[in-house]
Amino acid sequence: LENHLKELKDIEININSLRDKNDSVLREINFKKKEIYDLENKISVLENFIENGGNLPNSVKSVLNNPKLKDITTIMIAINKKDKYERYEYIYDTVCSYLDERISEGYCEFIDDICIRDRNKNNGHKNGCCECKGRGKCKYLIDSKCTLGNCMACKLFTCKTLRKKGIIHRVDDYPLTKYFFTSKQKDILRFSYWTPREIVLDRLMTNTYVRP
Repeated sequence: LENHLKELKDIEININSLRDKNDSVLREINFKKKEIYDLENKISVLENFIENGGNLPNSVKSVLNNPKLKDITTIMIAINKKDKYERYEYIYDTVCSYLDERISEGYCEFIDDICIRDRNKNNGHKNGCCECKGRGKCKYLIDSKCTLGNCMACKLFTCKTLRKKGIIHRVDDYPLTKYFFTSKQKDILRFSYWTPREIVLDRLMTNTYVRP
């Protein structure tokens, strides 16, 4: 966490570049006169500036689009959530949304319910990792669609075929899950397959889980 917060200091916004006819919104809160300003306030001011018709220079836009800034912002939001359950809920949903973005790339390459792995093996297996030998089919897979919603373990999982292609998801890939959870809680996130979000959150709260 300290390393990511330190990275914030390396991100500089050239306030002088905002001095144009649209800077009245910024002046309202004395933005340019303060040398040190809370990051969350800066972002809200810049968003307000844009909403009021302001045109940001490319140098500032590049800062706002910096992935490090996104990570630091979500970390700050998580820290400010004093209720532990609400914090875990925010982290869980946020990281699941990141994983959804990657999954939407369609790397499993399903065709007629058969994924790339099973097509390569020509084994006739359907439903990919949602149906496994010895465990059967996930009960939340209905009409070839997942009705479970957010299950981080399922979203994190990649089979050997995908890993050979360099498609790998790790809990520690995301600062929110890397810094806010213990090793045992990370195991809960990794191995709670086919499990409703609420049950996973309860496991995180009690820090108890026995792998099947």
